[in-house]
Amino acid sequence: MENNEMKEKCVNCEEAIKNEPKEVGEGQQLADKPYQSIIEEARIALYKDYAKTKKISNIMMFVVVALLASTMFMIVSQNKTLQIIGYVAVGLLVVGLGVYYFLNRKKFPDKTKNYVDLVVRNLNSRMFADKHFAEMEYNREKKLELAELLGDGIYAEAVNINSRNVISGVFKGQNFTYAEAALIRTTNRKKPLPPLFVGHYITMVYNLEFDGRFVVVFKNIQEPVDLPNAVGDLVVLEEKENLVIYGLEGSEYQKVLKDNLVKKLSKVAVTHHLLNINIAFWGGRSVAYLSYDDAVMSVPFDKPFNAEGFENACDNLGAVLEAFAGK
Repeated sequence: MENNEMKEKCVNCEEAIKNEPKEVGEGQQLADKPYQSIIEEARIALYKDYAKTKKISNIMMFVVVALLASTMFMIVSQNKTLQIIGYVAVGLLVVGLGVYYFLNRKKFPDKTKNYVDLVVRNLNSRMFADKHFAEMEYNREKKLELAELLGDGIYAEAVNINSRNVISGVFKGQNFTYAEAALIRTTNRKKPLPPLFVGHYITMVYNLEFDGRFVVVFKNIQEPVDLPNAVGDLVVLEEKENLVIYGLEGSEYQKVLKDNLVKKLSKVAVTHHLLNINIAFWGGRSVAYLSYDDAVMSVPFDKPFNAEGFENACDNLGAVLEAFAGK
């Protein structure tokens, strides 16, 4: 989908469109290019710059070692002239390294930051391009709160959370929040345990009042991952090969949740890059944890951008919000 098409469909995505970058690398124009091309061109330019910088650093390291060996030979010699030359060479070498470091210390970090911003803006422009999205707000400094996610009653034992790209908005008249997150299980450990969850976090206001909560799990049959570990207070209400529904003993989720809600959510296929889906319903709140692999969660750098995985994630987001909104 091209940027002009995005602008037509994303009338309310002011932030995504307004902040669209105008150049990549050495001034390559971005107008009228699909988001995949924009990201891939920027990735290639950054990676080439990184490879070039690394090559120069390796050459300089070799030269520095050779010069140090030569100057040490001069310094330890009995010839005063050679000793003076050696000390001068060492001084010049130190000054030269200092100047090189000062001139280049922010070059690559700044380029990397600009690249990440470009990727996020273009992915958001695509992900929230549907006409049903409105009042989109994105603040790159905003983070999710660990206590809030622990309160969903899906995961326990998390000690930290890494989050990025926290976005709030309205979908079909319902407020929602979207973010990319990882729940960390342990810190200060020689061999850290795997994260409890890595993927997309989606929450929406749910206009129902009932006691307790329901947790719905759509799992990968071959290799289940990121399964909930905070459902000890619940019982299994229904279980199939790829579906488990937890709730308070004696509760009937079919009578509480909106018609066909679970059926709508089951259309999101847990396959390829999508590894697992955990969903919780409380009185007044619904939340979904969609676990993804590195192809979707990593910012592309040494490998090409995986557009297929991202497009699949866009479809999944739309399907979950559609089911939550119930419209």
